[in-house]
Parts: sequence; C-alpha cells; structure tokens
Amino acid sequence: MTGLLLDHDEAVGAYLFASHEQSPMKFDRAIGLISKEGKLAGAVLFHNWNGANVEISYYGANTMTPGVVRFLSRFVIAVFDPSRLSATVSKRNRSFIRSMQRLGFRMEGAQRCYYGKQDCIRNTGVKLVMFRSRLDELAGYAQQKVS
Repeated sequence: MTGLLLDHDEAVGAYLFASHEQSPMKFDRAIGLISKEGKLAGAVLFHNWNGANVEISYYGANTMTPGVVRFLSRFVIAVFDPSRLSATVSKRNRSFIRSMQRLGFRMEGAQRCYYGKQDCIRNTGVKLVMFRSRLDELAGYAQQKVS
C-alpha cells in the first residue's frame, strides 16, 4: 500500500460495495487505501457516529501498517472526537480479532445472528471497543508523565 484517498467518500464507498459484494450501507466518512499500482486496494468506513462512539469497518488484506493505524487514529480524533471506537468482526476471523486486540481493542461481547438469520458461529459477530486513551496513544498524543 502506498497511500490514502481522502474526501472522495462516495467513490470509495462505491468501490467497496462493488468489489467486496457488500450491500450498500449508510456511512459517515470513507477513506480509500491505495495500492502501489495507484488503484484502490481497500477501504475504511466510519459509520453509526452518535456523539460518543463511532464504528469502524476495515477492508483490505495486508494494508494495515503502523503508519495507517497512526493516521486513522488521528483522523478519528480530529473528525469525530469520540470517547470510543468500536468494530464488529466475524467470530470465525480469529486472526483479525487477535490483531485488533494487539492494537488495543477489547472484546465487549458477541452479537448472534449479526451476519445472517441462522444462530450459528458463522453468523456471530464479536464487538470490540477501543477507548479514547488508547486512541490518543496510537495517534502519538499520549500525555507525558510529569515527575
């Protein structure tokens, strides 16, 4: 990955819904992930902003770098100023859940029938949350301790 596409929310959303066979959904902001070839390789959607919480959906295999994480943390703080950032991940995607936990997300609970009508593991989502103090750390805004 070589860059990010900002302020083209509708184009990024259209790319995402078409390339990942996602049903279109309402979102507040979108960021495109640009490949070395200069094409969209993924997308980040921010949705369900309610004044304290914003949800993030991340699409793009092998695109999450430390620089992207730092930028997204700063972006979320500047645009939404949230108390918390939440994400829902398929319970079957254990490796991604572990990656999110290494970043500082904490498991908040399971949402059965989140991805389908049948109550099974395939359709269960895991709700993860990151609080503002960790967002500040990832963004590089963490307060220095004064002794």
